Amino acid sequence: MGASTPGSPSQPPPEPPQPGWARLLPDRTTQVVRTVSSRRYCRQVWCTVTQAWQKDAGSGWTMVRQFRSTIGSNGWGKQREGDRRSPNGVFEIKVTFTTGTVNPGRMRWRQRKPTSIVSGAAGPNYNTWLEVRGITSGDRPSMRSGWVLDFNNVRLRPGVGPRPVPGMGSGIFYHTSKPGYPWAATAGCTQVGDPRKMRWLLKWLRPAARPRVVQNR
Repeated sequence: MGASTPGSPSQPPPEPPQPGWARLLPDRTTQVVRTVSSRRYCRQVWCTVTQAWQKDAGSGWTMVRQFRSTIGSNGWGKQREGDRRSPNGVFEIKVTFTTGTVNPGRMRWRQRKPTSIVSGAAGPNYNTWLEVRGITSGDRPSMRSGWVLDFNNVRLRPGVGPRPVPGMGSGIFYHTSKPGYPWAATAGCTQVGDPRKMRWLLKWLRPAARPRVVQNR
């Protein structure tokens, strides 16, 4: 009794348990970079870890690597320009960047130059990537690799795409660190202090996985 007969449909295996934040993702997303508060390395409000998660058929979500990181000096909950907080939620990667001339990974990429900024000045180019003559700090050590988080309708070209909300916040990046200050708080970005870890992330991410960034979830 109870044995299945030849040709009868078999029951599919049960779905593996899923982390709570997975419910916030598009169905086809299979890579996540997740940053959450942590006291593993320090006890300040800006102390975090950044995790790489992969979804595989049959086994669900698995954390494949974890790195020490930091966020804004006032913690989570960005609401306005200059509040030194990092945004909560789920975001796309707008574009990756390095200062080299070749994309180290497979994601959409742009070269960051000495003249590169994402403007925080009020006006039509608020929260827009610009090349500004006379600027020389765009390729400073902390900004030599990373990505632009798609926060507040960031634009890659003036006037192209939905308009950012004035004063809501601009220039939110994942980036590396100033030499000698790998675990300093930021002004609202996420800082993966070790450049080698950032390079690993840039090589690991792939467009077909429809990656998302999950912050404080």
